[in-house]
Amino acid sequence: MRIRKAFTMIELIFVIVVIGIIAKFGVEFLIQAYNGYIFSAVQNKLQTQTETALEQITNRLQYRIKSSIIARLDDNGIVPGNYVALADANGSQTVLEWVGYDIDGLRGNWDAGMNMNIPTWSGFIDLNNINTDESHLVSLETNTTAANNMINTLSNGAVGIAQSAIFFIGGNSDINKFGWVGGVGIGDQSSSMHPVTNGGNINQLLPNTGLNTFTGNNVYEYYQLAWTAYALVWNGTNASHSTTYTLTLDGGAGSTSLFGTVLPTPLRSGTNNGQWREDTNNTYTVKVDNQDVIFTYNPADGSFTCTAYNTGTALDICKRLAK
Repeated sequence: MRIRKAFTMIELIFVIVVIGIIAKFGVEFLIQAYNGYIFSAVQNKLQTQTETALEQITNRLQYRIKSSIIARLDDNGIVPGNYVALADANGSQTVLEWVGYDIDGLRGNWDAGMNMNIPTWSGFIDLNNINTDESHLVSLETNTTAANNMINTLSNGAVGIAQSAIFFIGGNSDINKFGWVGGVGIGDQSSSMHPVTNGGNINQLLPNTGLNTFTGNNVYEYYQLAWTAYALVWNGTNASHSTTYTLTLDGGAGSTSLFGTVLPTPLRSGTNNGQWREDTNNTYTVKVDNQDVIFTYNPADGSFTCTAYNTGTALDICKRLAK
């Protein structure tokens, strides 16, 4: 005869307690492992995206015309006074912009017959050539037809060599002469960039139609061909640049800018977070951390004060900014 012994109540309770403990810590371990996996996956993705972005930025900056670099305000356009040379940037600008020279054309097209890459432009002007004058620049070993085809291909058919320009190495490098001003651009051949087009011969560069000749301007032996400008734009909220956002208001009724003595970092006018608006004459609202913070401006001394409409967090922000 076989005798079967059952579990006692104490044993069952002990087993249940042990299983509960194991389940508790086991689930926490799984949650931690899952969270760790999610964190690592997100971190790796961000790291990959950052490395890719930095690589692209480095590639573009590597082939820049150094004297063309400007820092400017993001006002949806370039106007006089909102850009400076990089050396004069003060941290308030949100856009970095420069002209890049054509590295693809300089690397050239593959010539199977010669078993080598042939550049579409050489970067040299033959100043001693009898055909080089104020309206014809002879660039030895340059093929303007090939350069035109390459630019047209890389721009998806948008432009060609007739929309390009050359920069003389050693020539005019005035930051205001690169054609940055929107709607004005380059008006003649005395600028830093010289708009060109192809001539009757494939090694000729002609001043672009309507922009005069090189008469009275210096022509240098070395040049770089360019047809593209690049920009890096800060995509954050301008108000996050500094803990002290506002100093004094100095725009007047209906003003749409808030620069200089007004803010160490410019704020775009509007109603979104990090923007400001004028409610009535000398009364302004700045939106910080999704809080409408209201200030009253005193034009007599250029200061502003917190208003009675601010309460709680808005009042605290107001007092902090009004220092």
